[in-house]
Amino acid sequence: MLYQAEHLSSLVAGKSRQWQGPYGQPRPRDAVLDASVWFTSYPQATITGGDKSVVETLGNPDLLATFKEIGIEGIHTGPMRRAGGISGRGYTPTTDGFFDRIELTIDPLFGTDEQYIEMTRSAKDAGIAVIGDLIPGHTGKGADFRLAERAYKNYAGLYTMVEIREADWRLLGTVPEGGDCVNLLPVRSRILCQGRGGLSTEA
Repeated sequence: MLYQAEHLSSLVAGKSRQWQGPYGQPRPRDAVLDASVWFTSYPQATITGGDKSVVETLGNPDLLATFKEIGIEGIHTGPMRRAGGISGRGYTPTTDGFFDRIELTIDPLFGTDEQYIEMTRSAKDAGIAVIGDLIPGHTGKGADFRLAERAYKNYAGLYTMVEIREADWRLLGTVPEGGDCVNLLPVRSRILCQGRGGLSTEA
């Protein structure tokens, strides 16, 4: 995502389009004024028409016309970006309902970036806003995470990596076969973060 963000920022940085509209400040009231009635689409639960993708289905002119007719003014697309993780050179599936995002591109299970752009155009033509989904609080184990866990560089603001002394590895739990990590109990996390790994009272 960091690589993709850098590429996308180069498309607007220092160009006139960057200054042609307000940005940088949350404007929730503006969103409600623009579209007070939303249809929320959870991509995994969307039944598509024929061989159409989820994105193509949401951009169907007949569906959009029906939405407009019954008063729906916006489509909230839900999490549609590629999610899950990377193991070796292959992708692994989502473990968090596509909320564990790892890329800024549309997940192939739901369509393509080109189809998404076409869907937003069709929605605009129908007078319907498209409300995307932003998940800033967590990610999956994509390329950014894999590079961070290898200490490739500092990922301040995205990941906080803490080295655990080998003497404290006993507190980390057993990783199941085929896995690469295990969640820590809060009490063990506190012990490790406070440098009290040598104490066994709460381990």
